[in-house]
Amino acid sequence: MSHGSAKNIMNTKGYRIGLGILVLALGTGVASIAAARGADGATPQCDGGGKQSKTPEERAQHAAERFKKADKNGDGFLTQDEVGAKRWEHMKVADANQDGKISAAELAQAHADGKLGHKHGNRPS
Repeated sequence: MSHGSAKNIMNTKGYRIGLGILVLALGTGVASIAAARGADGATPQCDGGGKQSKTPEERAQHAAERFKKADKNGDGFLTQDEVGAKRWEHMKVADANQDGKISAAELAQAHADGKLGHKHGNRPS
């Protein structure tokens, strides 16, 4: 066997091993995603604190609590001063009427429209 033939075999084995690892990794990832889905096939929603809310009512309640906490002056709107420049850059897409403040309704609509990305793992909400 020549040196070139041995090199080709080594490259082929390396390729097969690499391909096998890739297939295994993809299979594991798909299994993880499937296991994370609920019985109805829907992906559970994250509550922003690393836990998953169970019902739409629980998610809505949690969203209302977070909004109220962020609304430091209690006027029913979030502004850049209340949430900070970095967070505002992310959420200003929810300011539908471009008035420099975001209502709970605007924020909910932006989430429903998929305008706001999900912070954990950069997954859309």
